[in-house]
Amino acid sequence: SSANAAPTPTAAPSVAAIATTAAIAPAAKLDMGALSERKDPERVLRFYVRALSARQWDAAAKAWGAGAGVTAAILEAAYDRPVPPRFEIGKGTVEGAAGSLYYEAPVVLSFGDEATPERGTLTLRRVNDVDGATAEQLRWHIERSTIGAGQ
Repeated sequence: SSANAAPTPTAAPSVAAIATTAAIAPAAKLDMGALSERKDPERVLRFYVRALSARQWDAAAKAWGAGAGVTAAILEAAYDRPVPPRFEIGKGTVEGAAGSLYYEAPVVLSFGDEATPERGTLTLRRVNDVDGATAEQLRWHIERSTIGAGQ
């Protein structure tokens, strides 16, 4: 994908609907199993969006890789506004590189009518199934973001 091209997300109703539901019911139970997901990177994104929308900063921070340095405090500073964040996440693509798999999804972030939506990408990574890889390395986790926290 070209770094200069603006992402054109195709609406992913399942993710957008989860964000809205979590905003209405902040006590919504999070899918903690997503934090050890090895097959479906979109499950991790759904978990992350729901956790942020429910203002569960500690849980959301766990979706990030250990080396990313994204903490609950960083996420709270970026996303704690009067209106919970709303994410529209488009269909991502998986690519392999240097022993890892990367999943990059286009994202539109908005906070109600408060501001112009931000467009960017969330990139997830996991190590390919190799002998000696740890559970942390094998799970899908957010590696970087070009929106909000983690830039």
